[in-house]
Amino acid sequence: MTKSRESRLIGKLELREFKLNALLEVTRAINSQSSEADLLKQYSLALQTYLGISRIVLYALDLDGSFWRLLVSNGVSGFVPQTQPASFFKKLHSGGISLAGSDGLKNHAFDVVVPVSQNDEVIAFVLAGDEKEDTRGMSPVVKHLNFLQTLTNILVVALRNRELVDENLRQEGIKRELELASEMQSMLVPNSWQVDEQIDVSGYYQPHHQIGGDYYDCFQAGEECIVICMADVSGKGIGAALLMSNFQANVKAIFQSNENNLISKVKVLNTRVMESAQGEKYITFFVAIFNRTSKSVKYVNCGHNPPLWIDEKGASSFLELGSVGLGMFEIIPTIESGELKALPGSSLICYTDGLVEQENSKEVPFGLARMEKIVRGSMDVSLDEMHIEMVKQLTRFRGDNPPLDDTALLSCRFK
Repeated sequence: MTKSRESRLIGKLELREFKLNALLEVTRAINSQSSEADLLKQYSLALQTYLGISRIVLYALDLDGSFWRLLVSNGVSGFVPQTQPASFFKKLHSGGISLAGSDGLKNHAFDVVVPVSQNDEVIAFVLAGDEKEDTRGMSPVVKHLNFLQTLTNILVVALRNRELVDENLRQEGIKRELELASEMQSMLVPNSWQVDEQIDVSGYYQPHHQIGGDYYDCFQAGEECIVICMADVSGKGIGAALLMSNFQANVKAIFQSNENNLISKVKVLNTRVMESAQGEKYITFFVAIFNRTSKSVKYVNCGHNPPLWIDEKGASSFLELGSVGLGMFEIIPTIESGELKALPGSSLICYTDGLVEQENSKEVPFGLARMEKIVRGSMDVSLDEMHIEMVKQLTRFRGDNPPLDDTALLSCRFK
């Protein structure tokens, strides 16, 4: 065996050994959870420094398939975009490894375009090129093409699998958050009412998403009073559900205390909301206290949709007296209360904006007048039946339009 042939064989063996070691090193780095930056550095070193592939650009497809993300750009002068549209690489290849045409990156010379696939889907592309050929006139890209494709495939598939794992964990976290918030939400809308024979109560609630931000209740406060309230927190999700859960506990504690002044109770609630929300969220709130002995109803409306009041003679009004929403200011600028007489036959209808602000296909809102008409037409049926009719007409009214927001109703009839 001649010396030159022996040298070539040794060179081939050394090159094969290097390639095997490079694959092993990248695999070990992947298994040891090395960072993306470290993996890409190893990849570039193997191809550029040891194999002489002078120009490398690697793009990987984003998980949702909407764009290509730049992972590697070595040996390329000038600007290389960090992202490319999803359609970009359709211009570069017609399937399989192909020669780089003139539709590649402008002002950059590449020899080949190498696709990387997973489950028959192209998830990455390598654009590679050389400045020099070896002593036999063979381009390093062509010489090491199979290795280039194999190493790139191992790297990109591993990085993509990491992304998928991270995304699955993120989705599981979101799912658990939704489940937890939904459980909390279910505790904010009672299924039964512990009040006396002087008042009929019914509630209806339909969240827009899995988690809503509405709360209503009707409960006894001492021997003489019944508290009727409805609230809506700004925002959605676990943060809103936690704030509303905390608010519910504060409402029960404050309105069952010995303090008799309604405005003072509302001011205390405002302070509690500010402490909990730190000014990042606010709560609209309507509260009324019915005194069973005097038949009076005292109320404060803190920025909530004004409830409909229909007295025993059929005269209607909307209850607007009150203040701004709770948690908007550390100290409520102005606040006032209203008072009504709840004689037998009187009704109180509380609702949220998901009802009256819902629009139809002509962008016309459902509105207060339509709501009041349904209430007046339902005086001879139960409150539950009235709510069913209200929701039926709301659904018919909005047609194909999606729900605007949560829909909540809390209705009371005094006997």
